[in-house]
Amino acid sequence: DVQSECLQLFRLLDSYLKHRTATKNKMHGEEVLGIPSKFVYRSLRRNKKQLDGEIKSIEQKILSLVKEDQQQQLTLLTSVPGIGPKTALFLIVVTDGFKKFESASQLCSYVGITPTIRESGSSVRGRARISKVGN
Repeated sequence: DVQSECLQLFRLLDSYLKHRTATKNKMHGEEVLGIPSKFVYRSLRRNKKQLDGEIKSIEQKILSLVKEDQQQQLTLLTSVPGIGPKTALFLIVVTDGFKKFESASQLCSYVGITPTIRESGSSVRGRARISKVGN
């Protein structure tokens, strides 16, 4: 199933992105130390280069799978200002082409962009914020 494969690819992509960030931070930490070990720095650079390649190939695979199945949805979403290809792919995969939800409010709650009002009786009145609960 295209949907389940795309979800698995997104989970793998997330893992690789976290690993690449950790590697970049380690490289920066080695540079800040003053005299970084050339062997360690080269190893980290090779690791980052390999992760970059894997990330790129996973993104291309997701794009090709979604284009096969949901080309029209992808075109419509990327035509919206502020939504790029990565966001459009994520929305299509997570929502199964928007088939999982009947209304926009259900989608907003699932994604985690609904406003949350913080108040308790008459004494506590906080600003309304976006709830960060959800995907």
